[in-house]
Amino acid sequence: MESNDEEKKKGKSFKSQQTAADFETAIEKTGYGKFNYLLLLIAFPCCTSSVFETTTMSLILPSAECTLSLSLGAKGMLNAVTYGGMITSAVLWGFLSDVLGRKKLMVYGYLLDGFFNILCGLSQSFIAIMIFKFITGFIMCGPFAVLMAYLSELHGLKFRSRVMLSTGVFFSIANIILPSLAWLIIPHSMFNLNIIDSYFELHTWQIFLLVCSLPSIISGIAVMIFLPESPKFLMSRGRNEEAMKVFQRIHRINNGNNSEYPIKILLNEKMNEVKLDMNEGTMTGSMKVFHGMSVGLSQMAIMFKPPHLKNACIAYTIQFCILFGLNTFRLWVVQLFAIIKEYQVEFAHDAIAIDDANLCTMIEFKVNKTEYMIEEMHHENFNSTCEPNLDGEMFFNSMLISIIQLFAYLLASFIINAIGNKNLLIFGLLISGFMSGSLYWAKNSLSTLLLSGGYISISSLSSTTVVSSVVSLFPTSTRTMTVSLLMMFGRLGAIIGNLLFPLLLSYGCFPPFSMISLTALVCSAICLLIPKTNKKPLQ
Repeated sequence: MESNDEEKKKGKSFKSQQTAADFETAIEKTGYGKFNYLLLLIAFPCCTSSVFETTTMSLILPSAECTLSLSLGAKGMLNAVTYGGMITSAVLWGFLSDVLGRKKLMVYGYLLDGFFNILCGLSQSFIAIMIFKFITGFIMCGPFAVLMAYLSELHGLKFRSRVMLSTGVFFSIANIILPSLAWLIIPHSMFNLNIIDSYFELHTWQIFLLVCSLPSIISGIAVMIFLPESPKFLMSRGRNEEAMKVFQRIHRINNGNNSEYPIKILLNEKMNEVKLDMNEGTMTGSMKVFHGMSVGLSQMAIMFKPPHLKNACIAYTIQFCILFGLNTFRLWVVQLFAIIKEYQVEFAHDAIAIDDANLCTMIEFKVNKTEYMIEEMHHENFNSTCEPNLDGEMFFNSMLISIIQLFAYLLASFIINAIGNKNLLIFGLLISGFMSGSLYWAKNSLSTLLLSGGYISISSLSSTTVVSSVVSLFPTSTRTMTVSLLMMFGRLGAIIGNLLFPLLLSYGCFPPFSMISLTALVCSAICLLIPKTNKKPLQ
């Protein structure tokens, strides 16, 4: 009898092991409903804060030019400094999120980013703004990479690609909101505040920076209150009981309290070499961090083994090339519209000069004028000869580009499964390369607007597609690390591009535009090497 009982127990145990659900099965059984809508609703301010973090400087440059005595090189530095902060923290955030979890780092990251952005808006000097933007860049790198991994880990195969593209829609909407805020705030001098005469003044562009800190604060609070830890992360750490509670919670929200979650046992995904359990309470805070770093290093070794090393090198190169062009041109496009407007105002009395001028002519005029301004900046009459550009048209044009970008993402969300990530990258970057090269012959705001909108939209879509591909190519234990490094290489490209662009502008407009165009065309060819990832299960 005892032997029969033992055999029955073994049979039940064997049966339980056979019916244990892996992550893809477990997340699919939770359904798609209210929880997913809530997740996307909270993801919106998260995406908005990322866009605001990297873009606000480009919108204040024309109006802050006189207040901060900015040369073209200084403008390039302000555009690039945020990315400098992001690069320095990419590896750190990757280690911490892959070892300690997604939720906690998003909460702390977004709240700290909001705090330091407030300090940046209150700053009164070029150096102070540079310091605080470096700090906010250092902080924001983590929440962005964690958000991408987090969203992928809370959706099944059926919805994953579309959800990743939906973040691109959010980025597009944020890119519409941002110049709209600039349009509503910066041109209106009534928002200027003179708190302590000659010592503490808040110009409209500083009020704009303060308003732009709100999405980060909202994101941190919303994630803390409403969202759970990633069940995929919990399963990879052997914390299946906690993961089961998350799955049950998602299922309950999506299907109602009366519906029972069908999965009873989860597959044990815990890796033998990873034995960090934050619930044991046997480690101090510093011990956990150091242990987490050592575990992260061991996990990073996976990236140096086939096929991950090859895939990582291809993905990093592609992202470097895309953001080298995109985040250079995107951050200078408002300045380009400001240059066009300034030229048209300067030569309003000379119709022939305006009709014969192309973008290159206008850029050369601005370069010469800026050089003269820098020479005169030490003279007593400097402030009287420098008038900030508060024209709202440049913000309106930037808003129109973002609307074009939004429609591009909406279109891509319907066709992505049909054409695949790889084809979207190859042909998209090929088209964007020709568009950016054609800007050399642009003659007015309209032609610049259409070509800029096309280039920025397709390149931005390509960047999001690379992130989506990487999420499917790498295992959970290294996913956020890989996304962090991916964005690090992209941001390195953005830094180099923003420092090179004003330098090349001093030699004429052909060098900077040809640089951006050729980079996109070369990147299109490299995309031939990337593996297909459509409907590939998460590792």
